[in-house]
Amino acid sequence: MKEKPAIFILKVLALSIFLYILWYWKGESYYLSFFEDFLNHLSWALGIRKGGLPYPSYLLSNLIPFISFMLITRDIGFKRRILKLAIGVLILIGCQILLAIVVYLFFLDSLTPSPLYYKLSVLLYAFSQTLPFFLWVILAKRNLLNLFIPKKMLATK
Repeated sequence: MKEKPAIFILKVLALSIFLYILWYWKGESYYLSFFEDFLNHLSWALGIRKGGLPYPSYLLSNLIPFISFMLITRDIGFKRRILKLAIGVLILIGCQILLAIVVYLFFLDSLTPSPLYYKLSVLLYAFSQTLPFFLWVILAKRNLLNLFIPKKMLATK
């Protein structure tokens, strides 16, 4: 049976609100601690001694929309859902690390960002915030077709 888009959006919204409450209650502090420790080790491994890699903490919450979309999308088996969630979360964390490196390169040795930062920052941040949606579409594409398009229509195409 086809899912009504409004019902789907309400489900995603309700789960996202719940996950954001958990995130800001406990999850954010644990994740920031993990992320900061990881970036400190990565900074040391890359030879970055002064100040370490920055992390724009307001961008780290892009995990929640992806997790919400993946949990709400129906007709994904438990093992496949866990695998796709793990793949997506690892990709998002990798992109967050890459973003920290790029932001560091824009600032270099000063506290003032380079002019290129001002030109590319909106693009980088937009990419970071839309990536969860695109990952969901890529990882759940077959299920999305089944979710919103009746099976009869899919069989005729």
